[in-house]
Amino acid sequence: MENFSLEQYLKYLQYLVNFDNGSMNAKGVARVADFFKEKFEEGPWKCELITIEGAPVGPCLKVSNTPDDDYDVLLLGHMDTALPDGEAEKRPYTIDENGIVRGVGVSDMKGCLLSTYFALAELSNEHRLDHAKVCFLLNCDEETGSRYSGPTLRKIAKHAKHVIVVEAARKTGDMVKERSGVADYHLHATGVSAHAGVNPQDGSSAINELAEWIVRLHKLSNYAVGTSVNVGIIKGGKGSNVVASEADADVDVRFKTQAEFDRVNNAIRELEKQSFTPGGAKVTAEYRPNRPPMPCTEKTQKLADLISKLGKEQGLSFGWVATGGGSDGNITADMGIPTVDGVGPVGAGGHSAAEWLDSKSVEPRMRLLKSTIAYLCDHPDF
Repeated sequence: MENFSLEQYLKYLQYLVNFDNGSMNAKGVARVADFFKEKFEEGPWKCELITIEGAPVGPCLKVSNTPDDDYDVLLLGHMDTALPDGEAEKRPYTIDENGIVRGVGVSDMKGCLLSTYFALAELSNEHRLDHAKVCFLLNCDEETGSRYSGPTLRKIAKHAKHVIVVEAARKTGDMVKERSGVADYHLHATGVSAHAGVNPQDGSSAINELAEWIVRLHKLSNYAVGTSVNVGIIKGGKGSNVVASEADADVDVRFKTQAEFDRVNNAIRELEKQSFTPGGAKVTAEYRPNRPPMPCTEKTQKLADLISKLGKEQGLSFGWVATGGGSDGNITADMGIPTVDGVGPVGAGGHSAAEWLDSKSVEPRMRLLKSTIAYLCDHPDF
């Protein structure tokens, strides 16, 4: 397997960011999986493509050096992006004079997968994992909240001692030890259609009912305790001259505690019992589980402190933050496994045309990841 060189890293990265691989682009995700499968199979790693039966997504890729499932370290990353097809052609790979790389999924998270590959390749070449148990799971649909792959992730992570999520570090260089939980709701409003000019009084507007909900939902946010409620998509109606009989909305809820989720969920269920629009328009709310909170437990803090210590020894200085974004680390933390996140290269702007990765951060962060894996494998009782 190859040892790290920035030139080779950037060559591979250019290949990876120049094609689309959104969560529902199964072929694009499979193309990422095939790339890493080929690379890892040059060494002592066993690779398994895991198809999610009946799901409209590509395969997961499990990379491991052991047939056992009680891993010293489980590394988590994802191969999908949150971007639509056509983005790679619009904005192909570029790198500027300051080493800032741009392109689809460059930091979220193709560049992070690639740096993890080099960390594991070097550890293999140095025979530092010969008696260790390591697994690297490359997820196929993380950007959907791991809607289809969640059971696979839980099955693989079940006996892991530590989890490291190789998402990008924050733009400040800080890493992540705590994430909010995420819940999604789909709202469907029904009403009574009528002519808006001739007999509007005979109708009952689904749009009006949904609008009343939206105002009340946003008031449920409590930013001081990390709770946010956002109606991000609304659809409805057939024409401006028709009282709408149907309307829909999608809602994103972020929370740090189960109590806050329960408060918001109970409020939504109370809203379902009411009608705010004359004529009987109603809204139903379908709950779509996404991610539980990722709290910073005592064991997680201990793992974060270790990484900080190893970083300091290598001349790296960074902090640890809480963030509202979710990741697969939420799932493993919910399973009681010490989990840290954001240990990849420095980058930001994910899910947008502003996405970037600092190529100067790649090697230092890769070497820190490498030393962290080695330490945890050398000290299985840590």
